[in-house]
Amino acid sequence: MDILTSKRFYTGILITLLVSALIAGYSGKLMGVSEHNLLMYLSIGGFTALAIGVFHLSERAAKMNSRIFFMQIVMINTMVKMFGSVALVIGYFSITKPSTNKFIVPFLIVYVLYTIFDAYFMMKQSRNIYSK
Repeated sequence: MDILTSKRFYTGILITLLVSALIAGYSGKLMGVSEHNLLMYLSIGGFTALAIGVFHLSERAAKMNSRIFFMQIVMINTMVKMFGSVALVIGYFSITKPSTNKFIVPFLIVYVLYTIFDAYFMMKQSRNIYSK
């Protein structure tokens, strides 16, 4: 049985953080929107904090062997991530008034990479609950 340990989670989140910062930062530089890296850094920080919080909540659900609690965590994570992302982009856009819409590309790269990581670790974490 391949379960998710804290060590594997934190290794994965660190790799996701580094890869997303490198790829999104480089793409921003290539597209000429590196002056909008603040949005990328804010999203990396927010997605990392959210993933850590969700991991610890899902560990609690695993200890309680509560499938309902785990599913609630998954749904709340999805909603917070989507609405938080929309609010962040709209807020950033209204404050900085970027001259091009390309400023969103590094953010989208970060969003996709963290979504892939979230799906992976939630799938692994679900095995801790559904195997009991």
